[in-house]
Amino acid sequence: MSRLRLASGDDHPEAAGKQLSDAQVLLPAGRADGAAYLAGYVVECALKSIVILEHSLHMNLEAAGKQARRFGHKLNSISRNALRLAAVPGARTARYVPRMTAGHSLYDTTSGWRETLRYRAAGAVAPSDAGSWLAEAQAVYESTIVPMRLDGVV
Repeated sequence: MSRLRLASGDDHPEAAGKQLSDAQVLLPAGRADGAAYLAGYVVECALKSIVILEHSLHMNLEAAGKQARRFGHKLNSISRNALRLAAVPGARTARYVPRMTAGHSLYDTTSGWRETLRYRAAGAVAPSDAGSWLAEAQAVYESTIVPMRLDGVV
């Protein structure tokens, strides 16, 4: 359980780690779709952790969680907000700027990740794309959640 766990039980840093571990098991087992699907949630949860952490400085944790939820599952919107918050002078989250690859296919609003991938037929995501998405998710996780844990903020 992290320090950012909401009263609802939502715990974005913990969820990011869980989804990353599961995706890392699914990909070599030939389950590219599942790995790709979870990779998007790793990124989403890591980015929302930044939003919650930064907003929790100025409001209670539940209100900070509401700020993160307002972006839904839109990775581009969440990432823009997380990067904006981290760039504010004196930002608590400046140290946790996500290492994201500009133009990466994971973030493509047409053919990239979206929560509705769970409804697609098997094979909707090529294994090579799933591997690329998983690598991107791991980079985002390692640049956000890992240092947050080391610093004791989550």
